[in-house]
Amino acid sequence: MFMGDRIAYVIYNTPQQDKNLLYWGHFDAPDPFFALTVGGRKLAFVSELEYGRCKASSTFDEVFLRSDVQKRSVLAYPQGTPWSAFFRYLQQQYAIDRFVVPNDFPATVYAQCYQTVPLGFDAAAFETTRAIKTVSEIDEIRKACKVTADMLGYAKSILHHSTVHNHQLEYEGSVLTSERLRTLMEQYGFNHGACAEDTIVAGGEQAVHPHHRGEGPLYEGQLIVLDCFPYLKQSGYYGDMTRTVVKGYAKPEQMRMYQCVRDCQQALIERIHPGVLTSDLMQFALDFFERAGFGLKQTAMGCEGFIHSVGHGVGLGLHEYPSVGAQAIALEAGMVITVEPGLYFHTIGGVRIEDDVVVTPTGCERLSDYSYELCV
Repeated sequence: MFMGDRIAYVIYNTPQQDKNLLYWGHFDAPDPFFALTVGGRKLAFVSELEYGRCKASSTFDEVFLRSDVQKRSVLAYPQGTPWSAFFRYLQQQYAIDRFVVPNDFPATVYAQCYQTVPLGFDAAAFETTRAIKTVSEIDEIRKACKVTADMLGYAKSILHHSTVHNHQLEYEGSVLTSERLRTLMEQYGFNHGACAEDTIVAGGEQAVHPHHRGEGPLYEGQLIVLDCFPYLKQSGYYGDMTRTVVKGYAKPEQMRMYQCVRDCQQALIERIHPGVLTSDLMQFALDFFERAGFGLKQTAMGCEGFIHSVGHGVGLGLHEYPSVGAQAIALEAGMVITVEPGLYFHTIGGVRIEDDVVVTPTGCERLSDYSYELCV
């Protein structure tokens, strides 16, 4: 940025599609609206449908009816398209030198403006906006982790009280499927102030694929990955936790692989501190598993071993900056990340253990808290 360069950062989206919009104004709406920040002030331009509610409940510094501003802008700049007039009017009103938009800015709007308006893309400027969490944000994530842990506890209780018939699990008189357990978990979360969807309940071969949601009956003796990531209905902040369990008795190879993942996660958490590079954490996990005999390999059935990143940022978005993977990003105090090593082998099954931590000035603090027993 050049000296004296007055930039306006612009979003035109829904708060659920672009969480920076929710972050700017703490205001949710089902339809897209236009907002910008310039000179430390946050402005929203909304429809008649949302105007009163946005003025009353949002944290935007100024709220305008977009239709009123559009009318004034077209009168002031009759040449060109309505959107170019809108941007040029804002440029004049707020002494803006240039506008910066995210990569998912609507192409139809950009096409009407780029030839007459100083409008450019800067994904990094938006990506890193929410990376450092405030104390209140950390408290909200901790609350979300509490609901997440309770959902896992509820699932493990159901598995514990299930019975076995012909190796299949049954609960309260009927077959316990991935779909049924997922629904029960998500209903529990909803009843306790959180919304969850696409919760992973994947057993056996399905658990070898990290994003398989799981389907069909659950069985005794198989590794079952439970990965839930609800957000709080009131604040929108996420928790993200995973545990792996076995109903009944685990086989020696399952126990060894599980303990290896558990030890790796603990070692990773001990290495988190300000300044550590995410790429170093990723390489540490790869080396850890290689030394333990669970190295990454490619087979006729696909890749096996540790086949995803160590983790990701979490907050108003489920996956946000920073990614804890191959890209070298220095962690900073206040960042909240997941730590979720996993191993996946077709002959054994899948194991993943995930917790959320906040980077502190001297290391990190766990925000999630739930037990790690393998057998239920």
